[in-house]
Formats: sequence, C-alpha cells, structure tokens
Amino acid sequence: MKSGTSLFATGLPEDIDEGALALHFERIDRTIQIGSISILRAHGTMKPHANAIIDFATSKDAQRALDKVNYTEISGKEIQLMWYQIDGIKDRITGNIFVKNLPPDFKSKELFKMFSKVGRVVSCKVKYNTNGTCKGYGYVQFENKETADKALNEMNERVICGYKINIGPFKSKDNRNSSINMYNNLFVKCIPKKFTNEDLKNLFSSYGEIVSAVIIKEKAEDKESKGFGFVCFKRAEDAKTAEEKLRNTQIEGQSLHVCRALSMEEHKKKMREERYELFKDCNVYVKNLPDDVNDEELKSEFERFGHVTSARVMMEQRQDPTTGYIEMKSKGFGFICFSNQEEARKAVQGVTEQQLFGRTLVASIAEKKEYRMAKLGYEMYQMPISMYPRMYPRIYRNTRPRRVHVV
Repeated sequence: MKSGTSLFATGLPEDIDEGALALHFERIDRTIQIGSISILRAHGTMKPHANAIIDFATSKDAQRALDKVNYTEISGKEIQLMWYQIDGIKDRITGNIFVKNLPPDFKSKELFKMFSKVGRVVSCKVKYNTNGTCKGYGYVQFENKETADKALNEMNERVICGYKINIGPFKSKDNRNSSINMYNNLFVKCIPKKFTNEDLKNLFSSYGEIVSAVIIKEKAEDKESKGFGFVCFKRAEDAKTAEEKLRNTQIEGQSLHVCRALSMEEHKKKMREERYELFKDCNVYVKNLPDDVNDEELKSEFERFGHVTSARVMMEQRQDPTTGYIEMKSKGFGFICFSNQEEARKAVQGVTEQQLFGRTLVASIAEKKEYRMAKLGYEMYQMPISMYPRMYPRIYRNTRPRRVHVV
C-alpha cells in the first residue's frame, strides 16, 4: 500500500466484502483500475469494520475514484474516501473544525465542496438522523492547522440556504468532558402546575441575567403546565449558583429539583442506561432469524416461555442490487424482553433445545457491547498464542493487467 495510490474508505455497510466493494467502483466508473482491496476486521472475531484500504494502479486512478465515488451510497450507507497515509494525519486535532447550524437537507458532499475552496480537505462528514436528515452539524478535517484557521476566518457565519453557519475548533472527548461543568441551561421540575414563565423567571432572576425561562405545557392554551421547565442564564457561573441555592427548595409543599439540562443525545443515552438496569438479565438476544420475521411474529413465538413485554427485530437500510431501491431489511437478530429473569433463562434454554421458525436459533442473555468486548478480550488473553485466530485480512486483487505506458 502506497500513500500516493491508496485510499482509505470508511462508513461501509457491516456485511460488505471485497468483491462487492470492487463491483461498486466498477459500476460508477469502469476506467478506474483497482489493484487490491483489504477490508479491516476486528481482532478475535474477524468481523469486518466499516473501513477498508484500497490500492489503485496509479495516483490518477485514485484521484478519479476520490472525485466520482466519494460520498456515494452502498446499501443505504454513505461511504467516505480519503487519502491513505501510513504515518497518519499530522495535525489530527488542530487541523479539524466543527461546523454547526447546517440546513436539514445538507449532505456531506456539499460540505466537502464548500470547504475544498479553502484548502485540501482530508475528510468531511455531516451527522445524520435515522431518517436521513442532517442533525445540524458536521466535521471537516484539513491537512494542517493553517488551513483550518483560514477556514475559521473566512467561512464563519456564512449564510447557506438561509442558515448562518457557525465554525469552531474541534475538541476531543477529553476536552469536552472536562468542560461539562460549564453550562448555562438548567432543567427544573416539581414546579407548581399553575406557575407561568414569568413566575419561573422571577424565581431565578436574583442569581443572574436570564436569557429565557420556559414552562412546558401539553398544549399552548392549557392553564396548567406539566410540572417542569427550563431556565437559561447568560453566564455559566450564575447557572451553577442558582442550581446550588435552589436545589431542594420547598415551594407549595414540593421539593424543587434543579440540575443541568441534558442534550437530546445525552437524554437518550441516559434513558437507555436506565432501561438496561431496569430490565437487566430479563432481555434475551437471539440471532439467526429468518429475513421475513417481524416484531409481532417474534413476540408470538417466544410467548411460550413467559410474558413478553417487548420484542424487536433489528433492521437496517439495504439497497437492492437489481432495482437500486433502498429497503428496510432484517439484520438477522433481535431482542425479547421478559417480565422476570427466570422466564428469560427459560427462553435461552428453550431455544437451544428446539427449533423456532424452522431453524436453529442462538440465544443468550443480552449484555452491553463494552461488557461483551471486555469478556472477549479476557478470553483471548487466556488462550495460548498457538490458538489465536489468524489475523490476515482477505484481500481482493484485480486480475486484469495494469495499463502500461510506452514512451
């Protein structure tokens, strides 16, 4: 693999193989000469990551692939190509910028074109919701800090499709976590239901300048609220003071609850963790499901083992190779939640002893991904070196003769 003739691909579907990826390039441009493709695989499990290294016949082929194939879709996944660098990106953090307030229909390709006018873009990605719309932000990686600084000066607050974008330096997770105490938005609950926005603002106004104070109602015309709201201060220090002073304050017989307002992603993560702890050891993971099984059929089949509170077949977007249409297809696994641990263990035992849906399924008590990976790492550590699985990746090699330039 050479830096000048190789590209790094990311965002690939989980079930992609080297041949299918080569076919995707050939469909878009048959003149692109590929030397080899190596899909990266996980240590121990050998499951493919969403990444690959692609070696081309010449640097011109690599550039043509970057121009034509970058940000195209495979099975509903938007793949991203970038130049492969053996030593990595020199300014990985300082050359990266964060872009927010993007339009809902904005795509990664449009962001790439926009910032390529400033300098060479190494990678560029817009974050999407599950329905395919833009989350409103994305990331752009330049070759060096100088180009990133130039983008910050020239592109900040530029208006795109009626949206004024904001650009800032990228912060690593460690730096973002270190500033978690710097917040100015508070979540307040156990508020008297007759409280108005003005009442809430007056309650907090003695601790600093307030940008907004909103009581949440079921409908705008309702006289009573849902008992919670949000208060946004201009300064983070004032918000911290108000939180400490008003926490557990008694108002009309209720103890006021005040804390940092979580973002939507943080709230969803917290809900997932609370749900996991609530139904821990009651949730069953099952795989090798037929492609045509839906949630209702899965629930009906497992009700023989106990009371099923929920059943879900995991789905993903896939592109039909013949028609080109994107459809929702089963991933071949799902989760069944029972009312207690005994029923869940009974279901796991029952699956190993009998066939369901006309085939042999594999079931286990569901665990968090980090727990499974930690367990796998421990098991690999305990194995003798001679028993370690071979880690050589499968490689697609082009058997067509390379072009020879005669001078």
